[in-house]
Amino acid sequence: MKMKDFLSENSIPFEENVSLASKSWIKFGGIAAFWISPTSVDQIEKVCKYLYAKGIVFNLVGQTSNIFFHTTYNPQVVVSTIRVKEYRIEGEVLICDGGCSVMRLAKDMLAKGYTGFYGLVGLPGTVAAATVNNAGCFDCSISSMLISANVLMPDGTIKLLSKDDFRFEHRSSAFKRGELNGVILTLNLILKKSDSITEECRKSEATKVYRKRHQEGPKQNLGSIYAIKKQRRNVKNVAALVIAKILSMFHIDSPARTKKRMLLWLYGYTDLNNYISDKNLNIFVWRDEKAEKRFERYKQFMSKVYGGLEMEIEEML
Repeated sequence: MKMKDFLSENSIPFEENVSLASKSWIKFGGIAAFWISPTSVDQIEKVCKYLYAKGIVFNLVGQTSNIFFHTTYNPQVVVSTIRVKEYRIEGEVLICDGGCSVMRLAKDMLAKGYTGFYGLVGLPGTVAAATVNNAGCFDCSISSMLISANVLMPDGTIKLLSKDDFRFEHRSSAFKRGELNGVILTLNLILKKSDSITEECRKSEATKVYRKRHQEGPKQNLGSIYAIKKQRRNVKNVAALVIAKILSMFHIDSPARTKKRMLLWLYGYTDLNNYISDKNLNIFVWRDEKAEKRFERYKQFMSKVYGGLEMEIEEML
């Protein structure tokens, strides 16, 4: 059976020849021959089993808040999980679909008085993606609460994987490293009531203040580009830091913005000024159509300023 017929017969929503720029977080990308949008775990299971059985390569995405689709990326099939977003609480266990929004879940659980969610209220993405990437904010993460997950394996079987099976490392997991492959259908998370809801809410508000001061809003960026940063000890870096501190003492400019501009000038990358956040050197802004080429220069620049860089976002070329 042809894929189009299979999707129609199973009432699985799909679109053909879709511009990824119209679907992606930062509005970049080529053309996807099929963009499939299942509305339930059952539909995700059916379509992914079909794709695995037919040997059709597909890309599984959530909110794409961690993905840079290049304009040269023209995949055959993209399966989106964002419409598969239900959750329920059974005793002390939260059972959620892989496509459930982290922000929505965190806000709901915070309101219900559960601990461990206050730092996630501003984290975009789905719970499955957050688990695969071992993403977290302010000492909170989905992976720290993970008990197990139902995963559709490439051979069509469904396995219940434990937290240990994910082999979490800093901002990484066995899935992200390619040691395991499969589609996370549902996750089971442990819930714990907070000793003080007031304190959890206070922490949540504090994270919002911090984000506003040190991070860009969600528009036109993918958050932190690199997971590990260690600034190199060289004359240019020290000079930029000293000048930034001196100017900030006289309230001439913010330390972060001054440091950014000095580093760009010293390393010869002043053309990147409008594409790098004034708040955080680790945030790139896809401001216009030139951003795609500028991003390549941004990576070169960051490798000169920092050592031990490890990219946190996904690039689809």
